[in-house]
Amino acid sequence: MKVVQFLPSLEPGVAATLALEFANELVKKGHESLVISAGGPMEARFRLHGSEHIKFPAIRESAWSLRHVSRLRRVLTQLQPDIVHTYGRSTAFLAWRALRRAPTTNRPKLVPLVDQYFSNSYFNKGLAAGDGIIATSYGVAEHLNKSIARPVEKSMEIIYRGINTREFDREKPVASQWQLKLLNSYPQLEGKNWWLMPGVISAGGGHEAFLQMLAQIVGQRDDIHGVVVGSPVENDLRYLKKLEALAQDLNLGGKVTFLGERRDMRELYASSQLVFHLAGERDESGKYAKEALAMGRPVIAYADGCAGEVLQNHFPDGLVQRGDTKALIESTLGLLGRSNSLNPQDFGYASAAEKTIDFFRRVLN
Repeated sequence: MKVVQFLPSLEPGVAATLALEFANELVKKGHESLVISAGGPMEARFRLHGSEHIKFPAIRESAWSLRHVSRLRRVLTQLQPDIVHTYGRSTAFLAWRALRRAPTTNRPKLVPLVDQYFSNSYFNKGLAAGDGIIATSYGVAEHLNKSIARPVEKSMEIIYRGINTREFDREKPVASQWQLKLLNSYPQLEGKNWWLMPGVISAGGGHEAFLQMLAQIVGQRDDIHGVVVGSPVENDLRYLKKLEALAQDLNLGGKVTFLGERRDMRELYASSQLVFHLAGERDESGKYAKEALAMGRPVIAYADGCAGEVLQNHFPDGLVQRGDTKALIESTLGLLGRSNSLNPQDFGYASAAEKTIDFFRRVLN
């Protein structure tokens, strides 16, 4: 199978990382992997692992990008792929315009990846026009159907984003030097059971619910310490200051620590007793829930986001209805001392790639 992935650029980020890991899996399984993009720092990594890169002008969500339709049609005619897999709304729209008049006998199948809650837009036509569509959660799929003029008639597959299970390896021990360095910086964590709340700090992040739950429990137990990890959205410190003030109002001084952005998430997961994923309903990836589950940690998440979908399939004991503080406390206390024995590979890039390739085969047939 010859697969072209089409994305705006290869700048470091979620899309380029997912495309790279999928390209690597394609090559490992004997398929031909090609990438069309404006290039970027990650381009060499694609070539290193056997993918071919075709340089293309940067694509933006603008009518001005339509001037590249003919060029893209020529490139795809020359490459003759079986599948064109797009990332983002603008690339899906351009690929649809380039392919829609191609002869059906040798026209590649268009399979957009929908991984965001896109607003209503004319550019959604490209997403809806795919021969098959991959959505990263049921919530994203449902929203796509609501944001276009007509419901999607083609096959839509739910494939959750993979994570790097090489990085989140539960078998690798936590270095004593790491723990010593962290405790030297944050001595209030020593001897405590850490309840970890990772994620971007924003009004929809669920941090207020986490602090309110924590305040009701720490009054009864002095062995608990809340650990909030993440940076404010768009570096807006106002909401972070609001959370810090709320923590003081809830008498959580010395009971919760804001660590900011961290690159040692594997160690933090491994050292935590519980992990909370309380993001808003429009959580697209459930990233932190999957990472924590891969590390063997019990996870508590609201049922109406992508993290809730992940838990429904893998760890339903951690599901809580949004806004039910009593249930949140009960579930939290009920999971103390628990771990999970899930297979970390269920959440990995390889598993997501295998499901994607199987879907491509069904679309082709």
